[in-house]
Amino acid sequence: MSVLSVSMSASHSFGKMPTSYIYLLPKLGVQGDAHCGTSPSSNPRQVHLIDSSLFSSLSKPSSKSPSYQLSPGSLGENITTSNLDLLSLGEGTRLHFGDDEGHAVVRISGIRQPRKRLDEWPEGLLERCAKKGKKIGVYATVEKEGYVQPGSAVYVESPKHFKPLGYV
Repeated sequence: MSVLSVSMSASHSFGKMPTSYIYLLPKLGVQGDAHCGTSPSSNPRQVHLIDSSLFSSLSKPSSKSPSYQLSPGSLGENITTSNLDLLSLGEGTRLHFGDDEGHAVVRISGIRQPRKRLDEWPEGLLERCAKKGKKIGVYATVEKEGYVQPGSAVYVESPKHFKPLGYV
C-alpha cells in the first residue's frame, strides 16, 4: 500500500494537478489547496483520497457508457493510493503516510457523495460512479501535519470498533 500521486489546486477547479508533494495541516487540509481552511475546523472533507483501482475500473466501457481515461487528480482527489481498498475501511481509520517521526496522519471520515458536478466532465461519469456503489473515494481529516509524496508507504491503523463508512 502506497501513495501513487498527490495533487492540489489553488483554484476551485474540478480537477487538481499532480505535484511532487503536499503538506497536510491539522484541522485545515492541504496547504495551498483552494479548499484548505475554507470551512470550520470540524470539516470532515479536508483531504480527498481515491485508490487507483477506480481509474482501472472506469477505463473499461460498460453496456451503457463509454470508457473514461482518468489520471491522478482528475476527479479532484488530493491523494491517489495504490493497492489500498479505501472503501472497505471503517470510519475513524487512521492512515499514516510513511514511518518517520514527522509523517502525516489522516482519519477517514466517510465516503465522497457523487455530486452533479461530476457530469461536467466527462458526460455520464456521475451515473457510472453511482452505479459502481460508492466508488468515488473517501474524505479524511488531518490529525498530524506532515508531507505526503508519491512513493510514501501507507500504514493502516484500524479503530477499536468497526463502523461502516457513510456519506459525508
